[in-house]
Amino acid sequence: MQEWTTTPTLDSLLEKWNKHREKTISMLNLIDSVSSPIVVLTGTHHEDSTVKLFSSHFSNLNVFSTKGSNAFGGVLVAVHKSIPVKRVFRFSNIVNLIVLEIGVTDEAFQLVACYSPPCEPLPLLIFDEVFQCNSNTIIMGDLNAKHASWSKSVENHKGRSLYSWLYSSSCNFSLEIVNKFISTSTRSNATIDLILVPSHMLSTSFAVLPSIGSDHYPVIWYPSFKMSSSHVRHPVKRTYWSLLNRFLTFTTSYWITLGTSMTNSIEFFCLYERFLSLIAARLTFVFFSKSYKPSLPSYLIELIEQKRYCLKLFRKFRHPYFAIVLRTL
Repeated sequence: MQEWTTTPTLDSLLEKWNKHREKTISMLNLIDSVSSPIVVLTGTHHEDSTVKLFSSHFSNLNVFSTKGSNAFGGVLVAVHKSIPVKRVFRFSNIVNLIVLEIGVTDEAFQLVACYSPPCEPLPLLIFDEVFQCNSNTIIMGDLNAKHASWSKSVENHKGRSLYSWLYSSSCNFSLEIVNKFISTSTRSNATIDLILVPSHMLSTSFAVLPSIGSDHYPVIWYPSFKMSSSHVRHPVKRTYWSLLNRFLTFTTSYWITLGTSMTNSIEFFCLYERFLSLIAARLTFVFFSKSYKPSLPSYLIELIEQKRYCLKLFRKFRHPYFAIVLRTL
């Protein structure tokens, strides 16, 4: 309702809803296809509305977020609710950085999600403090660090700093970079979204997925260690039809006035059709279920429709031919 009353023009509102639908579909398809119990997003642009939208869609995940130091900053981490997780309070007020303790007892490890802007130094001293808490620490995120040891691009100062830190610090000598020499930027051949893990936790099983509209490719990593989790749930789309009905009633007078003023009826019909499609998508959210009833395959749907059509003809004409067709279906 607020979007309807505050957006200046109908075209800009529909375009906004269209982008919302496309991004939502891309994100849902990605997370659903990989079925990952832990999701890390960097560069969230400080948008609280984005965090709320993500949380509402993925209600089966515990969502942690933090602000950034520039317009592109911010970090979000989502962990399935079946996995024990807590935020490390000591590092809770640092921009562009989230530190979580995941798991229990001997299986527990720390996850550091970080966004490091191009013109800011890497938080290496903070990384040292994190490792002092638990040497089983995984670092991942957009570090904007380029070095010949892991990236095909030209080296930069941040890359040399990270390389020096990896091989000179006594507590980090066993860290390995998982995703070497695979471009993670859509604008260059640079590998700047990095996954750093201790050697004993190393697994080189990873994949760089197609872009979903960002200037970074999504990266999925399959670790060698296992955690007990019942994270696999099925997304179910749910549309708030009663709310949709109220909104359509609220906007009826606007569309009547617009339809009267427009001389081209076909143009009005197409515009209203687009509006109906986008408002339905805007009021559709995703919930997760442990089980679901799969939809019928297309060939069965066609068969049912054909049988209904023949039954309709038989009831109308009572011709034996349609009775024979019905028995063969």
